[in-house]
Amino acid sequence: MQSILAMAWTAEDPAVFDLSAKLARRYGARVVGLEPPSYGVMSMAWADAGMGAPIGGGLTEDAEERERIGAVRAAFESRMTGIDSAWRAADDSGPTAIGTVGRAYDLIALPQPGALPRMPESVFETALFDSGRPVLLVPPAFAGETGSRVLFPWNGSTESARAISMARPFFMRAASIEVLSVEGAMVPGPTAAEIATALGRHGYKATGTHVKPTAGKTAGQTILDHAAATGADLVVKGAYTQSRLRQMIFGGVTRLLILQAPMPVLFSY
Repeated sequence: MQSILAMAWTAEDPAVFDLSAKLARRYGARVVGLEPPSYGVMSMAWADAGMGAPIGGGLTEDAEERERIGAVRAAFESRMTGIDSAWRAADDSGPTAIGTVGRAYDLIALPQPGALPRMPESVFETALFDSGRPVLLVPPAFAGETGSRVLFPWNGSTESARAISMARPFFMRAASIEVLSVEGAMVPGPTAAEIATALGRHGYKATGTHVKPTAGKTAGQTILDHAAATGADLVVKGAYTQSRLRQMIFGGVTRLLILQAPMPVLFSY
């Protein structure tokens, strides 16, 4: 991993910058901080989970927005002492910038989305769908390390298989990787044990586990419970085996991890 594109939404929660700095020191990577889009170019349809769709337009020039962007930049620069880093203005000024700019980086780091004043979910989706790069979501106020104990929820899908390639820099340095499958949440494909064996051939310290859902809970909640119980500090997830629309309406593993995971989650698509 040689390059990280990081974007915080507000200076009040710079956890994404803190973690990006730690990863940069670990991998010897360059970090570029991307200016967040202004509220003026975001849709006014902010759902409770931050699902507003982006709209076009230029950056607003009012003092409040300048103050917000300036504070985010200051938070970035204060955390990059001794790190190869730079600040980048949002050239096209909209929320789509993260997806197009992100194509040139090995990793995109973003704050966990949510309701105002947190980042809208649409910005995460733009980064995931438009960049072709893995996206690391960092929970609010997260201050720990990540990537030592990795939980890899496996459901047999193509999306999960692609996540293996995207996560290799983390897999290479992990002390342990647990490949977890949940009964009733699989599509036709290899088992968790088979994937763990395949990872082991690359020298990764991987084990496979198959569990039944926690009583009265969904597969996603079972995964989060298991991650907490085993002390996982990173979850790696191939996103949206079910359609995004279906997950918005009915819920799903991907969406639960996007909005509620208490540890960083690395998504690929």
